[in-house]
Amino acid sequence: MELDPKRLGRAIKNARLENNLTQEELAEGVDIATVHVKQLEAGSRKPSVDVLYKLARFLNFSVDAVFFPERTNGWELQRKIELSLNNSSTHELQVFYTTLIELRRVLSSLQAQEEPPPDSTE
Repeated sequence: MELDPKRLGRAIKNARLENNLTQEELAEGVDIATVHVKQLEAGSRKPSVDVLYKLARFLNFSVDAVFFPERTNGWELQRKIELSLNNSSTHELQVFYTTLIELRRVLSSLQAQEEPPPDSTE
């Protein structure tokens, strides 16, 4: 099995857009030409290992989904969350944690409301 350059290109473009960057800003950030970014995103060119490393670090994305597309169990989303948390201050982490705990409580409550009552025809 070979690396699908189109899939990699889509992943790079999606990560760039998630970071609200232009192709020019991305090129400058990883020290490559804008035309190189365009070729990578189009899937007409594969990056070197060094460029792929710079892209993943600069865009804060994991290439695992590209290399292992069969892993679709939510791991990639969890990885994105983890990468985002790595760039957070202690205060932000506390806010995120408190929000997460409350959100899980609310979702659990909503789920309990949606469950049908036990069968009482005994």
